[in-house]
Amino acid sequence: MITACYTEIKHYWSDRELADKLALLPESLRQEALRKRQWMDKQLSVCGKLLLLELLKEYNSKNSLTDLQYNEYRRPCFDCRPDFNIAHSGNMVICAMTDEEQIGIDIEQIKQLDFADFTDFFTGNEWHYINDHADKFEGFYNFWTRKEAVLKAIGSGFHTPLNSVDVSGDELTYDDIIYQITPLDIHPDYKCHIATTVFPQNIEVREMNF
Repeated sequence: MITACYTEIKHYWSDRELADKLALLPESLRQEALRKRQWMDKQLSVCGKLLLLELLKEYNSKNSLTDLQYNEYRRPCFDCRPDFNIAHSGNMVICAMTDEEQIGIDIEQIKQLDFADFTDFFTGNEWHYINDHADKFEGFYNFWTRKEAVLKAIGSGFHTPLNSVDVSGDELTYDDIIYQITPLDIHPDYKCHIATTVFPQNIEVREMNF
């Protein structure tokens, strides 16, 4: 089973609201959030960990937030199942979890950008699909979230050259491991994809409010 929970930050938290939510986190994660300079970044950081906390409870996991580790590429993980991944953009944050194999997720707010800055990040096949899309910005973020979700599932993130992974199909093989890519319909102004090493027969997606 795969579960993805997301939340939309709709207002600036008061000092009391922030303190109450921080109290639910271990000291290391409280300090991590407080180091963020922008209020939105603080709240996104806190919400991501609160989503993770809720999913750990649902999965009856023996892991707690104090067990959080980082691999050699700074990808957050636990020493044992379940696997999870967190992504945020704009005022949205999402956390996905599975107790089966590896998982990666990415969400991006659709906005205008200069494609020239990303020329070397996509394969020729991917650029073909992007340029043929009726809305090139939507097409760009469609492929960007697909690619980043896969790299996060692999566990290396941007340490792997982006143009070495072609995500023009819904399935790809990397280092002899098959990854499945699935879109998630979260919000019309965002693109979101999930990548897993198991066929995503059942993905539960729901909104949570904090």
